[in-house]
Amino acid sequence: MLLDNIAVAPEAQGQGLGRKLLHFAERQAMDAGFNNICLYTNEAMTENLGLYLRIGYVETHRAEDCGLRRVYMRENMSDC
Repeated sequence: MLLDNIAVAPEAQGQGLGRKLLHFAERQAMDAGFNNICLYTNEAMTENLGLYLRIGYVETHRAEDCGLRRVYMRENMSDC
C-alpha cells in the first residue's frame, strides 16, 4: 500500500500525532490485506525521515522526480 501524504499542522507538531497517523495507516493496510506500506518524502525533510526510521521504515532507494530529490521507504508489517 502506498501512503500518499501525511501532515500535521505546525501548531500541533511534537504531540505524537504524526506517529499516531502512521500507525492508523498501517492498521488500515493490514486490515486490507497488504504486507507492507510504502511512502516517499523529499530528502530535505530530515525530521520526517528520522521519524520513519525510528518507527521501523527502511529506505529502499532515492530518486529525482519532477526536480525533487525523493527518499522512498517501506515498512514490512509482517515484522510488526
